[in-house]
Amino acid sequence: MPELLFELAKILLIVVGFGGVVFLHELGHFLAARWAGVRVLAFAVGFGPAVLSWRRGFGVRRGSSEAEFRKQTYGREPDESGLIGGMSPTEYRLNWIPLGGYVKMLGQDDADPAHRSDAPDSYNSVAIWKRMIIISAGVVANVVSAALLFVLVFAIGLEKPAAVIGSVEPGSAAAVADEVDGDRVGLLPGDRVVRVGDERPRAFDDVSMAVLTSSADRPVQIEVQRAGEPGTITFAAEPTPTELGIRMLGVGAAATTTIADPPSSSDRALVDAQLAAAGLDQIAPGWTLAAVDGVPVTYRHELLSAADAARGKPVVLRFVSGDQREQADVRVELAPSLQQAERRYGDGIIRVGHLAGFAPVMTVGGIEPGSPGYAAGLREGDVFVRLGGVEFPDQASGIAAVRDHAGGPVRASVLRGGEVIDLELQVSRQGRIGFLVGGTDMLDDSPAALMLTNLPGVPPKLVRGGSTLVAVDGDPLASFADLARSLQARAIEAGGEPFEAVLTLRGPLHPEEATVLERPVSFSAEDSAALADLGWRPPAAVYAFNDPLIVRLRSEGPVEAIAMGLGETRRIMVTTYLTFLRLVQGSIAPEVLNGPVGIVHIGSSIADRGLAWLLFFFALISVNLAVINFLPIPITDGGHMVFLIWEQVTGKPVSIAVQNAATLAGLVLIVGVFLFVTYNDIARLLGS
Repeated sequence: MPELLFELAKILLIVVGFGGVVFLHELGHFLAARWAGVRVLAFAVGFGPAVLSWRRGFGVRRGSSEAEFRKQTYGREPDESGLIGGMSPTEYRLNWIPLGGYVKMLGQDDADPAHRSDAPDSYNSVAIWKRMIIISAGVVANVVSAALLFVLVFAIGLEKPAAVIGSVEPGSAAAVADEVDGDRVGLLPGDRVVRVGDERPRAFDDVSMAVLTSSADRPVQIEVQRAGEPGTITFAAEPTPTELGIRMLGVGAAATTTIADPPSSSDRALVDAQLAAAGLDQIAPGWTLAAVDGVPVTYRHELLSAADAARGKPVVLRFVSGDQREQADVRVELAPSLQQAERRYGDGIIRVGHLAGFAPVMTVGGIEPGSPGYAAGLREGDVFVRLGGVEFPDQASGIAAVRDHAGGPVRASVLRGGEVIDLELQVSRQGRIGFLVGGTDMLDDSPAALMLTNLPGVPPKLVRGGSTLVAVDGDPLASFADLARSLQARAIEAGGEPFEAVLTLRGPLHPEEATVLERPVSFSAEDSAALADLGWRPPAAVYAFNDPLIVRLRSEGPVEAIAMGLGETRRIMVTTYLTFLRLVQGSIAPEVLNGPVGIVHIGSSIADRGLAWLLFFFALISVNLAVINFLPIPITDGGHMVFLIWEQVTGKPVSIAVQNAATLAGLVLIVGVFLFVTYNDIARLLGS
């Protein structure tokens, strides 16, 4: 219960903060209108009916005093002080729906472009240049307030993951990046990124954002500093787009070897589960990995390098408690870092891990009892004999088959306890059934762990997909990792040259049956070289080491804080405009956008990270509000500015018919976008 109240308090804080950003925007319009001599009828935070209001001459009221004010001042004009009968024409309102706000001026109504007033203090009576100032003042207020917040953030100091590469996904854009000058290929863990395109990143998220907003028709130039290398190295990489159009290099941020100790009980439970899955039950969050096989380590990528060097042999990890009073040595098995093949479906790409063409059949790794898949008959451990039109699918084939049936049913057959069961599964519009994909744990020693499939695009080596591999040259296998060790040892012995091995196989649907086939299989020089270079990693535990390598962004004084604040404001504005440009170009999918629900969700998680991060978040929202509000869309400030520019150039306002049509189109667009992003926010939260 206390944790629930804490979460609600964070949500309330984010809502209030968002209201504050909107308040500053509207305050800019209000102050500019007052400066221009325009009569302001209402200054409101939120939409809908008024909860509370205040007006000089009336005081604080529940609801609005507008009706009574009009009744008492009907036919009267303001005096020299701007009051009407001792009452102010301006009502200050707090409305029910805290998702925006507005300033209502005499002679101006966003929803009714035909609304006019002949009064000398009306909006449409003042000079065009003054109206331009009024319209742009809200955006200026947001930019200025964001800059001030960023100045404060950098005066306090903001901790972010350092712009250092901690991991490189095999087969990713980073792994195969070509150096511009020289023959070295690929980024490596430990590389410090000093430039991405034209950007000089201060933190790792700057690297990700620079890649995301890069042009889709050219490679990204990445400049890094590498230990032991003079100067810098420049690479050219072709980022791979995800299904949502997010361009990614395939790199992870550098991390320390300290087990994360998150504040929330749910996140801590997740870390405990990761440790348990890796056989590290005696290790607690907050402990630090000090050595691998007696060799000291400081960063996560050093652990990964030590695992690679072990060539699949078990390693001993030494952990030390946070207070340095306890230590524990744990022997762990290593899992192979598989070869990667890309599978395309429509416009999407899925990567699948394999060993010289061998890939595990997809299974149900986990499923919630209340999920649609569970209701349709799926159970944990089920092996997919058929999914859609694919027989014995690998992970990528299975995921693609499901997504091909998005929004409808897909027929499936699963193997459970030696029996084949036919099912009809309902696929969500997002292309999900609702289970965790299995067949990817390389240390799994279940009966299905070595049920293999022929990987499309790779020369087949099995008699039939779904056969269970029992042994290699008579050496028994218990897991896919055993297969990797066996084949790698033979490839190393062969010196990367072609070699042959005898595989012992059992029937596709009945792995418990006696041996039915011993088949000699030839491995090419390409297979042999890839197997010899195969990397290794600690199982699951590596994901518990998510305490990032931190860089503290803090100014040395007020002048530097101002420079950093202005620079960050400019960077965020440019990034936001680039994001919209990439949306229009189609290199970023609109599903990546967040609406109000998503913003509150992100903000509530950021609130756990301290005051500096909370201020940074509100500054980010303020900049984005400024950018979005000044886009040339009818009904936004940018749309009004376009109309004013037209009026200034032509000497006459845009016709009422055109304004009405544009306003309606803008309203439909904004409501449509609002519904779209809100739907995506909720879908992401529900995991559908």
